[in-house]
Amino acid sequence: MRRRPTALASLLCLAALLASCDRLPGRPVEAERYKRPSEVLDFESLYAAHCSGCHGAEGRLGPSRPLADPVYLSLVDAERVRKIVSEGIPGMSMPAFARSRGGTLTDAQVKVISEGIFARWAAAAPADLPPYAAPHGDPESGAHAYTTFCAECHGADGSGGAHGGSVVDPNFLALVSDQMLRTTVIAGRPDLGMPDWREVSKQRAMSPQEISDVVAWMAAKRVATPPTPLDAP
Repeated sequence: MRRRPTALASLLCLAALLASCDRLPGRPVEAERYKRPSEVLDFESLYAAHCSGCHGAEGRLGPSRPLADPVYLSLVDAERVRKIVSEGIPGMSMPAFARSRGGTLTDAQVKVISEGIFARWAAAAPADLPPYAAPHGDPESGAHAYTTFCAECHGADGSGGAHGGSVVDPNFLALVSDQMLRTTVIAGRPDLGMPDWREVSKQRAMSPQEISDVVAWMAAKRVATPPTPLDAP
């Protein structure tokens, strides 16, 4: 006489059947399941989607400043980078990514990006690193500093030379702030072959005052943009 399955045996069979559902063909594993954009918290995905278009896939060779640059990351601090990612840079092409500023990223995602940049590309700060910001320099003294440190690459008048483009082009100067000019003079553009403040001359590094002065010289070449009809009151 056949015995009926006991209640316990039935429950065990049901549990085994339910457990096997996650192993059915075509069912995605956890890592492959859809995530809402706000749930993405890995640096590689966030950087590729929001940063690589301007700063390069590997943090270099993009149209904007390289982030895979230990000198630059020593010049700026982690909080400043977090603020830039969150709030953008007004008047420039760097957008605000934080939701509180009209962007699409949560505070947690902004933190992942800013901390990930330092975790991958930061290094010990070089000795005698000039300050990130400084008072405005003297354009006349900057002309002499430019001739000493910059003219070999960018031409005698700044309009371009054999090893560098124009630094007085009005379109270029309209797109960059004085702080970006200063940052570039100090950190260079290693991905494009532009040396930092220590290597622009075989004789010696630029002094902090010479950096401020040459930035003032370039900034003085900036042409005020005339108002367009849409700007008129």
